[in-house]
Amino acid sequence: MKSWLRTLLYFLAVILITACVTAGLMLRATQNKRTDEVVFSAEEYSKISDLLFLNEMIGHIENDALNESPGRAALLEAAAEGIVSALDDPYAVYYTPEEYEAYLANINGEYTGIGVLVGQPAEAGAVILDVYDETPAAEAGLLPGDILTAVDGMPVAPMLLEELSAAIDKETGESVTLSILRGEEASDVSLTCAALNLSRVSHALFKERTGYIRISMFSGNCATEFREALNDLTERGMRSLVIDLRNNPGGTLENVTEIADSLLGSGTVVSLRGRLDAEGKVYESNAKGISVPLAIIVNENSASASEILAAAVQDHGAGVVVGMTTFGKGVVQTSMQLEGNQAWLKLTTDAYYTPSGKNIDGIGVTPDIEIALPDEFTGLAIDQIEQEDDAQLWAALDHVRALADEVQ
Repeated sequence: MKSWLRTLLYFLAVILITACVTAGLMLRATQNKRTDEVVFSAEEYSKISDLLFLNEMIGHIENDALNESPGRAALLEAAAEGIVSALDDPYAVYYTPEEYEAYLANINGEYTGIGVLVGQPAEAGAVILDVYDETPAAEAGLLPGDILTAVDGMPVAPMLLEELSAAIDKETGESVTLSILRGEEASDVSLTCAALNLSRVSHALFKERTGYIRISMFSGNCATEFREALNDLTERGMRSLVIDLRNNPGGTLENVTEIADSLLGSGTVVSLRGRLDAEGKVYESNAKGISVPLAIIVNENSASASEILAAAVQDHGAGVVVGMTTFGKGVVQTSMQLEGNQAWLKLTTDAYYTPSGKNIDGIGVTPDIEIALPDEFTGLAIDQIEQEDDAQLWAALDHVRALADEVQ
């Protein structure tokens, strides 16, 4: 190779190596310079910039307010709760991680509290539907039919049922003060919360081998307890069945669909559809169902999951619904964890539809056999009504026994 050509090649190689080294150093320098920087798209920055006023507000509160600030975290939580309160969603809730843990424990059956079942809050307060035996509430003399107007001085009227339950049922050893209205007499009652072991299902075999199962709430191990009760009644020769859902405020979708699967043949139990979800999710029953006449008893306090079960039995013709038109909660909530602070947001995400395609939100399930209890039993727990005085129970018993006799 000629010397001038060799020299040219060496020169080009040196230039190439120098360029590569320089580029590497510049890239390294750029990376080091940007270790504390985050890059956003124009759209992302536009969304974030809308929230900068919150940071500015917190700065003024922390630096300029006369009273001491509760802290940045508390102020941000208050802002989150304010956002939720602005929604047209009466069931939306913002939970701190601790509040959500307590909420989960309650619906999973890990119950600490005072031992009451309360109805949906209304303008006058929330009716105590049941007081469980051997609990702080029973020992304090609370009675079904008492109206709860405030908890620790906070009015009950604007609360959601979940918020009210969380306010009442605190950790073991913590105290809670309830403002109670009994007739015209108002009083405050202080109680200490305790760990409680509550069963959500009770059952019995009545005369003429009529099975009776009462479900107070679709939570905890309710589906397992129901299956055990159903098996026990079947083994004892049950000829007909009455399921009592009166004063049952609802519970989890998993529990109610599993119970429906024990009662129905093959078919739809319930379907869910969101605002942008044309097809939604369908829950199906694939069991054989039961082979005895069936009646479901409901009243105006039977809500949500109770209505899902009653409507499914009614639409499939698997049994009759007895009592009064139900509460009318035909929507479902979903909980989503927020990555930023590990809190939780519960939103109404779906409406539910009965097997026949109806949405009963604000309407309720209309009974096949409509019958009311006498006025003197209004507000009483179901257990407090003597069997001979329970017109709704007798209507259900008479119906299923007549059908059982026909089969025999």
